[in-house]
Amino acid sequence: MKVFSLFKAEMAGLAAKKGLLISVIITLLVPVVYGGILLSPRWGPYDNLSNLPVAVVNNDQGADTDGEAINAGKDLVADLEKGKDLGWKFVDSDEAKSGLKSLKYYMVIEIPKDFSKKVTTVLSTDPQKPELKYVQNEGLNFMAAQVTKSATAQIREKLADRITEKYVNNMFVSLKDVSDGFQTAADGSSKLNGGTSDLQKGTGTLLESLTNKSGDISRLAAGAKELEKGTGQMFQSLSGKQNDITKLANGSAQVNNGLGQMLQSLTGKQGDIKKLADGTSDLEKGTRQMLQSLTAKQGDIKRLASGSKDLKNGTNTLLASLKEGSGDIAKLAAGSEAANEGTGLLLDTLKQKQQGVAELAAGAKVLSEKMPALKDGTAGVLGGLKNMQNKVNTELQPGTQQVAGGVVKVAENAQALGAGLQGLSSALNSYLEAHPDLKNDPNFMKIVGTGQVLSQKANDPENAKLLGALKDGSANIASAFGKDGAVTAGLDKLVAGQTLIDNGVGELNQKAPQLKDGTEQVATGWNTMVTKVGDLHAGTAQIAAGNQTVNKGWSSMTDGVMKLDSGAGLLSAGNASVNNGWQVLKGATTQIHDGQVQVRDGNADVNKGWHKLTDGTTKLYAGSGQVSDGNADVDKGWKDLTSGANKIHSGTMQVSDGNATVEKGWGDLTSGVTRLNDGAQKLNDGSAELASGLKDGAAKTSSLKTPDQKNFNMFASPVKLKSDKVFKYPHYRDSTAPYVLTLALFAGILIMSMFMNFKRPEDVSAAAWFGAKFMNLSVLAIAQALLLSIVVLVLAVNVENPAGFVLFAIFVSIVFSAIVSFFAALGVIGRFLGLAFVVLQLSITGANLPIDMLPANMRTLSEFLPFRYSIAGFKSVLSLDAPGTALFNASVLFIYLAVFALLAFAVMLISSGSYKSQDDTAGLRA
Repeated sequence: MKVFSLFKAEMAGLAAKKGLLISVIITLLVPVVYGGILLSPRWGPYDNLSNLPVAVVNNDQGADTDGEAINAGKDLVADLEKGKDLGWKFVDSDEAKSGLKSLKYYMVIEIPKDFSKKVTTVLSTDPQKPELKYVQNEGLNFMAAQVTKSATAQIREKLADRITEKYVNNMFVSLKDVSDGFQTAADGSSKLNGGTSDLQKGTGTLLESLTNKSGDISRLAAGAKELEKGTGQMFQSLSGKQNDITKLANGSAQVNNGLGQMLQSLTGKQGDIKKLADGTSDLEKGTRQMLQSLTAKQGDIKRLASGSKDLKNGTNTLLASLKEGSGDIAKLAAGSEAANEGTGLLLDTLKQKQQGVAELAAGAKVLSEKMPALKDGTAGVLGGLKNMQNKVNTELQPGTQQVAGGVVKVAENAQALGAGLQGLSSALNSYLEAHPDLKNDPNFMKIVGTGQVLSQKANDPENAKLLGALKDGSANIASAFGKDGAVTAGLDKLVAGQTLIDNGVGELNQKAPQLKDGTEQVATGWNTMVTKVGDLHAGTAQIAAGNQTVNKGWSSMTDGVMKLDSGAGLLSAGNASVNNGWQVLKGATTQIHDGQVQVRDGNADVNKGWHKLTDGTTKLYAGSGQVSDGNADVDKGWKDLTSGANKIHSGTMQVSDGNATVEKGWGDLTSGVTRLNDGAQKLNDGSAELASGLKDGAAKTSSLKTPDQKNFNMFASPVKLKSDKVFKYPHYRDSTAPYVLTLALFAGILIMSMFMNFKRPEDVSAAAWFGAKFMNLSVLAIAQALLLSIVVLVLAVNVENPAGFVLFAIFVSIVFSAIVSFFAALGVIGRFLGLAFVVLQLSITGANLPIDMLPANMRTLSEFLPFRYSIAGFKSVLSLDAPGTALFNASVLFIYLAVFALLAFAVMLISSGSYKSQDDTAGLRA
């Protein structure tokens, strides 16, 4: 009862003191005015962003890509001019810097001069991200800094979407060109395949021909070697017989000289023989004259007998020598005839092969002349293939992989979005089942229906199939152009095959000059050999003819010498008889007349035989002259034959060496053509695979649908954010209302406590005093809460649960009364601590930042502060319409109420004043 008496006394004293009453009333209006001022505006901090000055500096110089001029900076400025997101000021660099220093601009955005140039590097080997520079002046206002930073993020996102849209557009245009290029390359590779097939066939035919002729070349080389040996032997044989031929020529000349002397002697004695015959005719006229004559001719008769004897011996020797050499002369004639036939056969054979050797030399020359062009062609093809391989690996392959990756991300995001929408729809249905009364809420049912439709559309199997097909298509393209893809593998094989061909052609190009020189040497040597063998054949023909003449003349000479030998025998015998008769005649001149007839007849025979001897000797001399001349010709011809054989031997040595070079070059040529044939086969296989891969790539790329603007937008921004709000704030003031109400109620009660004296009188118990003071402060707090609630409702602040709001405001005021009672009971220091308690809670109880964003230690501390629960409770009844949450926070605040009430009671129990309760000013401050 004491409590109520004290309470009534306090209220009566308040009403009695007008000044104090006015002060209390004004204090009651402090939270009303504070709350009314802060909660009356209907504008928000983002409603006037266009007044926030932000400088934009465009230094972009633009760029060209594939002949198309782009200027991303100019496009960005045009977009910013259209919008009113911020107060854009388009200035130069100097103005922006000076404005930032003079606090004119909150932020400066600079578009660098190479912005567009970096945009074009997306598909280069060294892509560079374009930079959008901005400088903020956070010192002017932190909130403005956050707003401008958020604006730059939105600008960056818009730029990224636009650049991505442009990239995708160019990429699909390039894919069309790639498709055409693939088709063209496929056609070209098909022709290349046909050409390489013909090349492979040609190299196969060339290899087969080289292989078939390899044996002939080997036999030609072996035959040339044997010919060299044979000509060497022939030259040695001719050189060995040269002395014998020379001796034969010299002997023939000596025989001819002797016969000349003998003929001269016989001719000189022709008159003597005639005189002998005439003398014997006149022998009968005078024996005296005959004796004188015989005596005078005795010496001549002796010399005649001696000469006849010598002549007989000489003719015997000559005849024996001629008979002995007759076989050699016959063999010489037969051998020269056989040699002539052999050289003729050799000449015919060489002439038959001369055209083939010339063609071989011409072919080697053409091959040598064409090899550099072939080498340049294969090197050019190899360079082109490597360039194509590099372009595919460095440009097309990363682009297709990026497209495939983007498509996969789109599919994954679409799938995740479908799952999220499905989960949202399920959650809404579950929530609807848990709250059946919401079925009458058309807005909520509209949300549920929209969620179901979105879930069905997002999880539509047809859309999933289309996304799957798009993902498979992009994956196939990326795979085809990947490291182990068909196109890449075909290019690798084609490059490998072309490399082998290029190497083979290079080796063949190196060997071609040797082959050309060798075949030219063979052709030159062959022509020389044909000429020399022709000369040899002509010489052997002359030798054969001369030897035939020699053989015939030798036979005639032998016959003549045989006749000469017979005549010489007769002459020797006759001269012997003459000598004997001459002796008999000289010894018995008387018997001369008797032998006159015999002498006359003998001399007649001698005269006749002498004429025959002279004629035979004349013929013998003529024959020996022919033999001498023939042997001289034989000697000269033999020397020419030896010289020709030497030249033939030298030529055959060159031919043999040339043929050996040809045989080696032929082997190298065969080996090179073998490698060329293998390379042509690989080139043929690689070009076939390339043609197939290019055709597949052309078919796949050409089958891609040309996207429209919607597709480009989808690639640039594949996910569209569709937001919705529950318990949204109509105005910015609604978001700050819980914090404003909490602070207004606590500050009002704290101020009102200053007009009350919490020092307990000596004659009043602590319980009664606490009860009276608490009731007094609570009544004023309730009045304050009611007034503030009326202001909130009048200002049309968003209140989801008005009754709950009023009750919660009253309850919070009572809790704050208990807290303030504790601090007020401590006196001035307590009120200061109470003010510090308020400041402590301003930033860590959910006023400016969500509690979940606070550091861990601050979150822990906020759990023990009452503002956290009062703000959360006001949110529950103002915007969230969560009665359960409001009751939870009220229960926690009730704990604060009990704790601080006990603390205030304890303080009042300990402390007491020096005045009596009957004093007029016992409970109130004047």
